[in-house]
Amino acid sequence: MLDIYTISEFAKKIGISEHTLRYYEKEGLIEPFRDEHNYRLYGKEDIEWATFIIKLKNTGISLKEIKTYTQLRKIGDATITARKELLLKHRSKILAEYEKVQNHLHLLDNKISLYEELEEKYNQ
Repeated sequence: MLDIYTISEFAKKIGISEHTLRYYEKEGLIEPFRDEHNYRLYGKEDIEWATFIIKLKNTGISLKEIKTYTQLRKIGDATITARKELLLKHRSKILAEYEKVQNHLHLLDNKISLYEELEEKYNQ
């Protein structure tokens, strides 16, 4: 038997609301198949794809970039390089943010160390 899910089962399985799932569908990110009553149905490959979309979104990538990635994916293997470039560009953004946060942590760590030294002197 194939693993087929209704919209409520699918939303629960991937951890988002039905409303969000419908929005993703409206934006062209997810395309369920429809049964004879026009009900949305999702399969295992939809779970893998939706989970990837959610993980991408959690990296801070824009919805516009996810839509571009999705469109490129639909075109097929001829877009592998373009998809890789899109991810590399986003990776660069994340690295820049990471470096910025590291600098903030360094500043805070230095100040905390100074206060620890001052506390030690004060408590003697």
